[in-house]
Order: sequence, then structure tokens, then C-alpha cells
Amino acid sequence: MEDKIVRTADGSFTIWSTEFGESYHSISAGALEESLKKFLIPSHLLFKAKKKVKILEVGFGLGYNFTVSAIHLLKTFPNIEIHYLAFEKEINPLIGKITLPDPYREFYEELKRQLLKGQTVIKISSVRLEILLGDARKRVKALDENFDAIYHDAFSPRKNPELWTLEFFAELKRLLENDGWLTTYSIALPVRRALKELGFKIFNTEPVGRRSPGTAATISAKPLEGSRLYPLSPKEEKKLEISPKAVPFRDPCLCLSRKEIMNKYLWEVEEKKKSL
Repeated sequence: MEDKIVRTADGSFTIWSTEFGESYHSISAGALEESLKKFLIPSHLLFKAKKKVKILEVGFGLGYNFTVSAIHLLKTFPNIEIHYLAFEKEINPLIGKITLPDPYREFYEELKRQLLKGQTVIKISSVRLEILLGDARKRVKALDENFDAIYHDAFSPRKNPELWTLEFFAELKRLLENDGWLTTYSIALPVRRALKELGFKIFNTEPVGRRSPGTAATISAKPLEGSRLYPLSPKEEKKLEISPKAVPFRDPCLCLSRKEIMNKYLWEVEEKKKSL
């Protein structure tokens, strides 16, 4: 069975991955809507005037988060310089068959043109993109720079647990500015528990296309007006403390297989149930 292109709720397209058994983007939320409202807006980048911003993405995918961020940041701050670094296992060749509507069309066509030539360092206007291909766990350890925002957009935690472990998030924390924001669509208990144990302050993002929100996390920043963030409810906080499922995925060596990570997690969940 091959990957296939599917339409999302906002009319944009995404790809269904046969390896992971799910789509690159939320079909019910809409791919472009999700990029804007679960990644860029809660990242606070639109509300902080800077001459230069640095963004790290886990899971470049089809380049939607990159494209949406670039277009909106350039519109808001015309003279801004954007440095964007992204982890991606491999570029899906089906990207060549996807188009985006205005105002993203022209920028995205140029991105595709360079990607399909095999380029991993891409310059479009004042935007510089570098894609690090392969296992993000190996790549992240070699980085030694700080980012204003981190987008975590890997496949879902249960399908792609190696990129949602406490140890991987610890590496991301090392790379994030203290007043920066990590944003993700996931509200999974193992994910939020890992962030909390690492000292992040956790917030809900605005729901898009479904009732559940996404997650925004920071070390020391406070949400600004317009970011559409709100605190976890007492019920959410309690669940994060007492639920047997609120156990981080673990990968101490950043080298374990998906099966090993999931088996360890399920064992810890069962042990926690016994102690209740």
C-alpha cells in the first residue's frame, strides 16, 4: 500500500502515511488552519518584533508550518530575517503533487522546486531553511544553538514515540530560549507529563476543528494577549498528576526502537495502576 494524498477540512491537502497509519496533518482541523493556530500563533513570534528569529521544527513533513510561518512573519515584519532548522526522516516525493492556495502558493512552489532538486539548504527571500535528514534523535545531540520557538509536529506519540520521550524533550529544552515557546498539536498525557517533569509551564492552545486543544510550553515566558492560550483546568492538572497513563515515554540512550519504548511505557503504566 502506498502513501496517498487526501483533502483536509479547510480544503488544503495532506498525505496519508502507510508507515505510520495516519496523516501528516489533522484532516478534521485542516492542515493550514492547524499550522497557523496550533504552531505559529501560540509560538508568540507574531507578537514580538525582532530583526531575526530562529525556529526549530521536529517533523518538517510537507513544509506547511515553514510556509505559513514565513508568509505571516514577513507580512507582519517585512524586514525580518528568518532562520528555520527542521528535522525530517525523508522528504516525501508526493510533495510535488501538492499545491497551496494564495497567499502561500508562490512561496510554496519555490520551496517544492528546490526540495525536489534534492536541496536541503534553501534560501527564499530573507528566509533560510536547513533540513536535517535522518533520525532526529541523533541530529539533535549535535546542535548547539538557541531557538525562539520550537514546533513539535512529529507523527502521533503512540505511532512515533521515539520523538516524544522525556530525553528527547530534554534536548529540545536545552535548545529553547528561556522566553521561547514549544508548540505542538498533542495533548497526550505522556507528552505533557514529560514537559512538566522538565520544568515547563504548560498551556492549552485554541482548539481547531475539534474540541481538544494543542499544547504550548515555556520555561519562563508569560502568554501575551492574542496568543489564544489558556491555563490547564483543575481537572486537567489532576489527571496529569494521578492518571496511570501520565508516565513519560523513556529512551535514555536516544536509540531505542518504537516497540521498546512502547513496551516500557505500558509496563510502567501497569506498575502505576498497582500502586493506586
